[in-house]
Amino acid sequence: LSTLRRNGEHLMRVLDDVLDFSKIEAGKVSLETTDVDPLQVVAEVESTMRVRATEKGIDLTVECQGPLPARIQTDATRLRQILMNLVGNAIKFTDSGGVRLAVRMAHLQEAHRPSLCFDVIDTGIGISPEAQAALFRPFSQAHPSTARLFGGTGLGLAISKRLAHLLDGDVTVRSIPGEGSVFTLTMAVGPVELGGVCV
Repeated sequence: LSTLRRNGEHLMRVLDDVLDFSKIEAGKVSLETTDVDPLQVVAEVESTMRVRATEKGIDLTVECQGPLPARIQTDATRLRQILMNLVGNAIKFTDSGGVRLAVRMAHLQEAHRPSLCFDVIDTGIGISPEAQAALFRPFSQAHPSTARLFGGTGLGLAISKRLAHLLDGDVTVRSIPGEGSVFTLTMAVGPVELGGVCV
């Protein structure tokens, strides 16, 4: 029964990824922009992903770096989806150490307008420069054996990057093989009042 459930959940994730990607490519994704507390979204992601991290015996922590906006205008569902994808991937490819989700305002050299950054930092297997070049392409994974060893469709990062573009942002990566990776979601937030409290 456990095997059937796992396989069913895996199939559901595959179907969800394919449907999401198809809608994005067809331009059928509509955003619902509302007044959003970004740290509440982070708290929801942390709460959901903590179970998976605990099962692997690794740490999952949240860190706020400097003053943060208490409210931003964005699509909370799509923001949550991107962060779930990035944190889920980090946990999947990390067997020791941990995953850290750091939230900060972008430095001037990173963005020419007020932008919020979410850094997902792991101590996992890392990604080679060659693999990084193809990482955000549909159905692309870091190594041919990745799907066999870790599962997945190779669509999660492609979906995340395209959703980030819809949110007036981007997803980038820095990585050293054998040491870990940092995936960064940067999104424009417009005029903000700083004063968010870390969860």
